[in-house]
Amino acid sequence: MVTIVKSPRSALIAGIVLYLICLWRGCPHLEDKAYFLAIWVLGIFAIAAHRQAAQASFAALCRLVLLLTSGLLLVGIWNMPLALAYKILAVAAWFSCMYGAALWPRRVLSN
Repeated sequence: MVTIVKSPRSALIAGIVLYLICLWRGCPHLEDKAYFLAIWVLGIFAIAAHRQAAQASFAALCRLVLLLTSGLLLVGIWNMPLALAYKILAVAAWFSCMYGAALWPRRVLSN
C-alpha cells in the first residue's frame, strides 16, 4: 500500500492546527467551538477503537460512528456563517486528522 503522507504524525498535527485555526477564527460562540471539538474527538476515538477492534460487529459499529461523525461535521460546517475557504479548510483539516490517526503506528506490547 502506498501512503500519500510519509509521516502520519505530521498529517495529524497539520490537521489539528488547521482545524483549530479555522474554528477559532470562524466560530464566534464557545458552544460552536465545543461542538466541533467534540466531533473531532469522537472521530479520533472511533478510528482508534476501530484499529483495536477484535470482533467484526464492533468494527462495524466504529465505522457507523465515524460515518455519523462525518455527517455531523458536514451539517455543522454547512450551517456556519463562514466563508467558503474556511469551510473547505475545516473539512480538509478534519479528514487530515482522521487520516493521520488511522495511519498512526500501533504500539506493540511484549509479553
